[in-house]
Amino acid sequence: MKKLYVAVLLTVFNRKEVTLKGLASLFASIKKLPNHYLFDIYMTDDGCSDGTPEAVAIDYPNVKILKGNGNLYWGGGMNKAWNAALNSNIHYDYFLWFNDDVILFEDALCILFRHITEGYIITGAFHDMEGVVSYGGKKKGGFLIEPNGSLQEVDLMNGNLVVISREVCDKLGIIDKRLIHGGGDYEYGLRAKSNGIGVYLAENYVGICNRHDAKIPKYCSKELTIHQRLKTLNSPIYNPYTHFYYNKMAHGILRACVNFAICYMGALLPSVYSFFKRVSTQIRAQNRCL
Repeated sequence: MKKLYVAVLLTVFNRKEVTLKGLASLFASIKKLPNHYLFDIYMTDDGCSDGTPEAVAIDYPNVKILKGNGNLYWGGGMNKAWNAALNSNIHYDYFLWFNDDVILFEDALCILFRHITEGYIITGAFHDMEGVVSYGGKKKGGFLIEPNGSLQEVDLMNGNLVVISREVCDKLGIIDKRLIHGGGDYEYGLRAKSNGIGVYLAENYVGICNRHDAKIPKYCSKELTIHQRLKTLNSPIYNPYTHFYYNKMAHGILRACVNFAICYMGALLPSVYSFFKRVSTQIRAQNRCL
């Protein structure tokens, strides 16, 4: 049986116990795969101060730990890990994105690799502790898709657990480093589809992961002053210019301008933002039912 080399890519920051639990589930799932799958793990430590890299080095000494500067965030950290894998002396057949805040089922990687071919990307579906779908794949309307026992093509993919073949990587490149924190997973999936590469949701759930995004962004919090809200909005996590770049690529200049204006409206007039957010959610829900 031909050996298949897999590079696991992840980035971590100051959640030691979460990271260790996530890695434990990853290694348990790796053991369920046939032994011709050979894994290397590239982990970007983006300036952890809570002992995460030290604990990982003790429990998982084979993990390749890369030092970040504290300003990479998810997109930058994944970019760094991916470059390290590509610049190694191993020709990897697959690249596996892995978020350290997920708990994988033991058969997660068996599910993910079962249907992977050279021209596909497959993303894993997760549910929260209540069994509600939380991450995975979406249609253009932005609604998460539940797995149904067969592969489903998606328009947008979350980056919690994604397998990408070497052929796809050679054609598309890696995560766009300009998308510092969010949007890199969505953009990569859209880039794939625009190049004729199928993006599919795995047929069954692969693990548990609770949603960690707030219904109302922090920069819209009425508890903060206007100055604090604007500062938060322009942080790497929410940066409207980064989101403008993504939306322009994904949806066109008009959508990008509208979203950019909405972000600043949220920071300046959070009550108005909340109202439009409720109306928008109701309209989307109605359209979904049609």
